[in-house]
Amino acid sequence: MSPKAVFFAAAAVVLLALDQVTKVWVRANVEMRQEITIISDFLAITHAKNKGAAFSALDDFEYRLQVFYLFTAVAVVVIVQGWRQLPDKDRLQAFAMGAILSGAVGNLIDRIMAGEVTDMIKVYAGFEPLRSWAISKLGTNTYPIFNVADAAIVVGVGIFALVYIKGWDKVETPAATPAPPVPPAPPESNATAD
Repeated sequence: MSPKAVFFAAAAVVLLALDQVTKVWVRANVEMRQEITIISDFLAITHAKNKGAAFSALDDFEYRLQVFYLFTAVAVVVIVQGWRQLPDKDRLQAFAMGAILSGAVGNLIDRIMAGEVTDMIKVYAGFEPLRSWAISKLGTNTYPIFNVADAAIVVGVGIFALVYIKGWDKVETPAATPAPPVPPAPPESNATAD
């Protein structure tokens, strides 16, 4: 198995499993909108539902599920095709593609099973002066609640951005070693045979 296949499969399987396990746990153990503080004034586990896309986009669109199914199918085809074109040793982009695939499939499973996505990670600014600044400038001090699938997609896309911004996709070829110098020819002898 090539390195790119190992990293792609590991990212896809591990992150998808983590996404599904956390969603099952939250649905079984956390009441809707209940919060469990992890880091005071910054991070909490909660139970939220999202019928739309990121930031509740398409929440009220009648054909939203069909749009999500189509989008996910196209994304899976594009990801697998892109992965196949990677060099065998490209672990970083293979991991990124596996992460994005796990996120797309993880949220698709929710939509197929329940028509909505379970979210649970709440990041917020509960301390001053950041709380007041965020509310005055952004209208809220809470980042939209998300799940492991969403995080996997963001991490995967972030890795792609870094690869292209930093030029990590360029394979360094070793500099050609110069050929050894050709030794000078021995001087011709002027002696003549008698």
